[in-house]
Amino acid sequence: MIESSALFIAAKPIIQKIIDHGYEAYFVGGAVRDSLLNKPVSDVDIATSATPLEIKAIFTKTFDVGIEHGTVLVYEQGVGYEITTFRTESNYEDFRHPSSVSFVRSLEEDLKRRDFTINALALSIDDRVIDYFGGQEDLARQLLRSVGLAQERFSEDALRMFRAIRFVSQLDFAVDPETIEAIRLLKANLSHVAVERIQVEWVKTLVGPARNRAIKLLVDTGLYEYCPKLADQKENLLSFSENTFPQLSTFQAWVLLCHYLGFHSENVRPFLKAWKLSNKVLDETQAGLGLLHERFTRKWNFFMAFSHPLHVSLEVEALLPSLGYQDESQFLENVYKELPIESLKQLAFNGKDIQELLNLKKSGPIIGQSLTYLKNAVLNQEVKNTKEDLQDYLLSADFIKNLYH
Repeated sequence: MIESSALFIAAKPIIQKIIDHGYEAYFVGGAVRDSLLNKPVSDVDIATSATPLEIKAIFTKTFDVGIEHGTVLVYEQGVGYEITTFRTESNYEDFRHPSSVSFVRSLEEDLKRRDFTINALALSIDDRVIDYFGGQEDLARQLLRSVGLAQERFSEDALRMFRAIRFVSQLDFAVDPETIEAIRLLKANLSHVAVERIQVEWVKTLVGPARNRAIKLLVDTGLYEYCPKLADQKENLLSFSENTFPQLSTFQAWVLLCHYLGFHSENVRPFLKAWKLSNKVLDETQAGLGLLHERFTRKWNFFMAFSHPLHVSLEVEALLPSLGYQDESQFLENVYKELPIESLKQLAFNGKDIQELLNLKKSGPIIGQSLTYLKNAVLNQEVKNTKEDLQDYLLSADFIKNLYH
């Protein structure tokens, strides 16, 4: 397994160095799981019996990124590795964070606190998989199951319930009945988790290959009731879960979700804000949703193409067949190729030209109005994009003539 991943190979000397100083060290968590599933390993986590102070004594370049929880960032060969001491946790008073952390020397005690059996696996430097809780068997059965008692794991950290939904989407696994029942019982505890944390898991759920199965589970367990502005969206979520689009980008996911939830570009912002999305994502989703709905009734034209980058338009266009409309991507690309202008900067008559033409002493609203007027005329193919033609066209406009009367 180690030889199958460049990240494992690169981190191997780190583990060897810890072992050479008399401590245990292993790869743990998602990297081990993904390697066993023959999936790409995106990063590696290292767990060790050495305390943070002992790790700092072994390596020369370290940073205290989470030392109170046992994590030290070690830099070797210009690469950073997070190394965390074996630990136990207790008294989860806020359904998310432990009030106390105790460092231990036992790998089994450390793995016992993890969420699901498939994540409670360790890999030794000599390629041995350490599995105390049947994680390998659950991987073979494609089953998601809590480590120990599901109610205890979810009472410790309520976000783990949503992580179960996310792993269903990413891995297309079934969920152990006891784990499902625990989510139903403790779903209200999700209200104690910060929206930003839930959003991370939700986005991963939306873009997973088995999102439809995951969303049905979200509804079936009732967990959706404690997600921002989804409590009254049961039927719409189920309709969304039937959509046939294979795998969504993050942009497509938000656009399609908002469509199924019944939002339009004019009223979607409060919903997106409730999910604590960045202004960039919020603006892109609002524009994408408006474009999607516009395409239901209109064919592509220069105005639509001018208002959206080609890659955005192609992503929206790709959604249409899953909604019962025809994908006209080829026609769309031709529209973009024939665009008279792609931005206001390409107008042959600019703001300074307008100011000089109208003998304006300073810039004002009339310049923006004139630029919009000329842009629309060029996109409507009413006038050629040359300086002389645009000048004559502008002087013939009623709102310009009214300036002199």
